[in-house]
Formats: sequence, structure tokens, C-alpha cells
Amino acid sequence: MNFLENMEQNNQFPIIFIGSGITQRYFSNAPTWDMLLQRLWKETDNEKTYFARFKELQNEFKNDNFKIYTTLADELEKTFDDQFLNGKIKLNNLTPEKAHNEQISPFKTKIANIFSTLTEREETKEELKAFKSMLAKSRLIVTTNYDEFIEKQLNNAIKIRVGNQGLFESAGNLNELYKIHGSVKEPNSIMITSADYEKMQRTSAIVNAKILSLLTESPILFIGYSLTDKNIQSLLTDLAENMPYPIEEAAKRIGVVQYEKGQTKVIETMRDTDYGVHYTQLSTDNFIDVYNAVSKIDQGFSPMEISKYQNAFKKIIDTKGQSGELKQVLTSFVDLENLPQELKKKKLVVALGDERYLYKFPDYVDYIKSYFLEENPMPRIIAIKFITSMSVQSPLPISKYLNDDMDLSSDVREKLNTRLSRFATLKSIQEKVKVPKATEDKLNRYSEKSAVEIFKMKDDIKATVKLAFFIKHIEEIKVDALVKYILENEGDNFLKETNTRKLFMAYSLLTEKIFNKI
Repeated sequence: MNFLENMEQNNQFPIIFIGSGITQRYFSNAPTWDMLLQRLWKETDNEKTYFARFKELQNEFKNDNFKIYTTLADELEKTFDDQFLNGKIKLNNLTPEKAHNEQISPFKTKIANIFSTLTEREETKEELKAFKSMLAKSRLIVTTNYDEFIEKQLNNAIKIRVGNQGLFESAGNLNELYKIHGSVKEPNSIMITSADYEKMQRTSAIVNAKILSLLTESPILFIGYSLTDKNIQSLLTDLAENMPYPIEEAAKRIGVVQYEKGQTKVIETMRDTDYGVHYTQLSTDNFIDVYNAVSKIDQGFSPMEISKYQNAFKKIIDTKGQSGELKQVLTSFVDLENLPQELKKKKLVVALGDERYLYKFPDYVDYIKSYFLEENPMPRIIAIKFITSMSVQSPLPISKYLNDDMDLSSDVREKLNTRLSRFATLKSIQEKVKVPKATEDKLNRYSEKSAVEIFKMKDDIKATVKLAFFIKHIEEIKVDALVKYILENEGDNFLKETNTRKLFMAYSLLTEKIFNKI
């Protein structure tokens, strides 16, 4: 049995290492280490060319590229910072004064700027869908990339650890992203010089130990890496010294995707290293097949969902357990991200069960907040049940839960299509609201104010009448901020008002895909 088949059969969420090859695969202007240093060298005044200095270091370090590049980075950092502080180099988002006062590295800020402005390749959009599905099935992700590509694919719904952050914290080891070489969000965290790598060596053993402890539960997959990478060599060396498996079994636990241009199949070969660890090399240019294989892992819940429940229960236990009052709490999915302060006051019950015995049906407020705020995503199956339980006379946004190939019973499909036909156009909502002419004239005079400002103004116009005005003019007046403001600041009763419901419906019809039928 090969690596991908073994991973699917064992049904274990993998630990995924993602290297710079992935950024270069999906962005047309993503630089290699050599290209990055060349670009920075050209932006500084140096007596020698990049190539001349590279040749000197090549002779000095006997073709050890790691030492060559880190030494070049050392020299560039000093030159770049000096010239920036002397006004010879400019950065849009940093001044010499700010760099001095806040101890910000100009050199690393420039690198962060480069990796924050990458251009995505159009031709890889389909492959990216499979990549995103794979990421959602990872137990944890470790990357040496500076950019925000991975977290953006997951809509930032993942715990991000930069550098050595979180290494000494207790954690569930699920749904975490370790950016061990730093992040563009924190330029000073970026690792590129010899001093940075020396500092990294002091914490790499902790990262490796964390991964080793999970090896029995999770296979490891390297994507976008070369085995010449020092971090990978360090991890594999530790694995070789502590591997609890025989050779063939070890190869089924460690997979390395090797890019081979034009190879449409995934060719698996067992390999070993000079430091004694065996692994499976997956040679291919067909990354979709690799991504799809990982995506087939199904434990009923994704790592993100499991992590959410773990964190919620831990918060409850920590809050009540420390005071010796831990009893029981029953909570629904809408509470998981925002457990209330009342936890410290209430007697609570922690309840575990399945849908046969425990089920908290959402109400309109639960639904509409989940729909627009997206802080507590509602499972599609619950959303569809709620939608079909509502009267089709009541306006209710539903587009985000629909797609063209949904597997639905004929009864459910009929109810959804009846609702879609009733609220088919924005005009159908606008025709149902009335605003007195005098009121409309008055509100039109506030054209320079935002919708939120108008809504909050203390005047003699009722809030619901203002909403009617916004619905009528929603194509000219931006109401994005208003919708968010109402959901976050107004009480449940106001959210249930007829005009409030119509505003949400109108906003959905204006901004989302319109389904005439499914």
C-alpha cells in the first residue's frame, strides 16, 4: 500500500509542511531566495555586483548555498538599514524616525512589502480549490513562508503562531499554523540572516519535539520543499534518531511531494536520506491528486470544528473548575466563539451527545447573525432545516447556503424554490416599503453622511422608517457598515422588526448571487 492510500485508510489528519515552492507555484512574481537577494542588492549602493560577491562567497564556503545566502543577507541588512536611515532609500510605510523609535527593521520591512504584494496566477484557480480543501483537513500546518497565503485560504479561521509563539503554551495541537520563519504582519519576525537562523536553532528542537509527539497520530506531508532545506534536515535528523517505526512503516508516515514538471501521475518511491530516515517521495506536477487524497480524510468533524469545541469546553472548565463549582453546561454551536461573561455566575452543565438526543434549533436572531457576521458559521444542514421551517412570507437571506448541485429531498427543494420565487428581485422588496415624501426629502439632505451616521442621528424619524429609506435607495447608499452595526449593537427585538428583516433581504439580493431556482 502506498503513502496516499495508507493515509486515507488510516483516516488521520496529517501534519503539513508548506515551503516556498507553493508560493512560487501560485504567484507569478514570488521570488526564490536568490532572486530576493538579487532584487534587494540592486536597491542598495554596493561597490561590487551581486554576482561578484556571490562568487567570492562561493569560493569561501565551498558552494554551501545556505552559508552564502545568509552571509549575503547579513551584508544587505547592514547596508540597506544604513542607507534607509540616511535617507537614500525610501519605504512607503516606514520613516527613519519610526524605525528608530519602535526598533523596526527597514530591511525586513522591505521584504514584508515584497511578499505582501504578490500576484496570483489565474491558471491555478481550480487547483487552489483542492489546495484549500486539503488545508482544512490538516491537523496542524508548519510553514517557512512569510506571506499570508495559507491563512487567507482558510479565511483566517486558524490559530496562527509566529516564530516561537505558542511553543510553551498548552494547546490542543489542532487547527494551528506555525510560521516558524516569521510573517509579513510582523516584519521583525522574518528570518533571513545568519543571526536569525542561530536564534532559530535554540527553538527548533521544541518544534521538532512537538511534531515527534504527534507522529503516532498523524502522518507528515512536505509540500513545496527541497530536502536540502536546513529546517527539514533538522526535523528529519530528529525523526531518524527517535523513529518508533521500521523502515517501510516509516516511509508510509512521511511523504515529500517532489515537483516534476509535466508529470501527470503521482509516482511514489521509497527513499532514504544520509541521516537515516526513510520517506516516500511523490514525484508529480499533478498536485490536485495529492490534495484530493488528503481531502478524503473524514473523521466526522474537521480539525477547525474539533478545535472550536475543545476550546469552548476548556474555557468552561477553566472558568468554573478553578472556583470549585464545575457542574454541567449545555451550549449550542452559536455560543462556542463567544461564551458569555455569565459563565462566572451560572451553574453550568457540560453535555456531550449526538443529534438523536441533543439539538438546539436556532431562532431568527441566531440565523441572521451567523449569516452576515460569519463569526459563528452555521452548518449547512441546520441552516436548511431552519430556512424550510420559516414561513415563505417572511424575508430571509438564504443564498450563501445554496449551490447548483445540492442533494435535497423533493419536498425541501420545493420549499426553497417557492421562497426564491417570492423574493426573486431587489425590486420586489423595495415595492413593499413606504417612506413619507416629507421624510424622504429630509433624509435626502443628509447625503454627505454615512448610513450609520444617519441611522444613529437623534431626530424625530423612527429607526424603522430610516431603514425603509435605505431599502429604497440601497443601490445608491452603501449599507455594508450599517448592516454590521445593527447586528452587533441592536437588540433582538429590533432585529426581528419587519423593516430590519427587509433590509437584510435587500442587502443579500444586492450583494450575493441570486438563485432563481435550484
